[in-house]
Amino acid sequence: MHPLCDAGHLDLLKRRVPRYAVRMSRRRTPAPWSPPAEPPAPSAWTLPSRHAPLVQRMALIALGLAVIASVVGALAGLRLPAGWRWLEGVIPVLAATATLASLAARLPLQNVLACGLVLFFTSGMVMAVAAYTGTPLGKFEFDRDLGPRLLGFVAWPTPFLWLAVLLSARQCAKVILRPWRRIRSYGWLLLSVALGLSLVLALPLEPFGRQVLGWWKWPHPEAGGSWLGAPPAFPLTVVLLATALLMLVTPWLITKRPTGQAADYGPVLVWLALDLWATVGNVSVGLWLPAVIGLAGGAAAAILAWRGGKAVISSPAQPGALPVSAA
Repeated sequence: MHPLCDAGHLDLLKRRVPRYAVRMSRRRTPAPWSPPAEPPAPSAWTLPSRHAPLVQRMALIALGLAVIASVVGALAGLRLPAGWRWLEGVIPVLAATATLASLAARLPLQNVLACGLVLFFTSGMVMAVAAYTGTPLGKFEFDRDLGPRLLGFVAWPTPFLWLAVLLSARQCAKVILRPWRRIRSYGWLLLSVALGLSLVLALPLEPFGRQVLGWWKWPHPEAGGSWLGAPPAFPLTVVLLATALLMLVTPWLITKRPTGQAADYGPVLVWLALDLWATVGNVSVGLWLPAVIGLAGGAAAAILAWRGGKAVISSPAQPGALPVSAA
C-alpha cells in the first residue's frame, strides 16, 4: 500500500464511490432526436396570386379594345346616349384592374387589396371634400349622367381613374429606373419619376375629361386666368395629392422578393393606353396643347421604358456564396 493511502483515505473513498455512482445513475437520458416541426403553410393572402397574369392579360386586351372603340368614336364625332354614358367609365375600371393584377403577380394579395382600397377611398374622399368646399381649386361639379355618385358628389369612375394613373405611373417608373435599382436614393428617385409621369398624364386628362367627356366642370372659374380651362393651381395640386397618396401606399408596394425579375410592361401599356385615350380625344376637339403634351410624354415614356426594361439586374448575392468567377 502506498504510504499516502492510509486506512482513512481508503475508507473515505469507499464511502464516496457509491454516492457518485448514485448521482450518475440519476442523470436523465437524453431524449431521442426528432426533426424540427415544419412551419405552417402560408395563406393564399400572403402570396402572389397565380391567377394574376391571366387576369392582367384579359384586362389589357379588354382595355385595348375599349380604347380603340373610344378613339374611333371620338374621331368620328360619335357620343353615347345619355342612358349609356356609364360605359365611359369602363376604361378606368379596366385600367385599374390590369394594374392591380400586375401588382398581384409580384406582391401578396393582401398588400394589393389594401393598396387599391386605400387609393380608391382616399382619392374619392378628397375629391368629395374638394367638390363640396371648393378647396383648394374652387367648387366643381360632376356630371349626373354617369350614374351613381360616391358620397353624393364624386362620379364613380373618378377614383378608378386616380388609382390607375398613380399605380401605372409608379410601376412604369420602376421599369424606367431598372438600371439604377441598386443606388441608395432609388426610393426618392422612383417617387420623383412617378410624380412626373402622373402629372404628364393628368395634364391631358383634365381637359379631356372636362371638355370631351363632360365628366366634370368648373362653374365658377377663378379670376386671374386659367390653365387649359382649369384653375392655375391644378398642376401643383395634382403633384401634392399624388405625393401624399403614393407615400401613403408605399409600404404595401415594397417588394421583398429578389430583384432579379423580368420587367413587367403591363403597367407601361396601361399608362400608354390612358395617354392615347386622352390625347386622341383632345385632338378630336382641337385641344392641341394638351394633345402635344400627351403625345410627347407618351413617346418619351415608351422609349425610356423600353430601354430600362432591357437592363439586367442580378439577384443579390447570398451570404457566404462565392462569386461567379470563383465558383
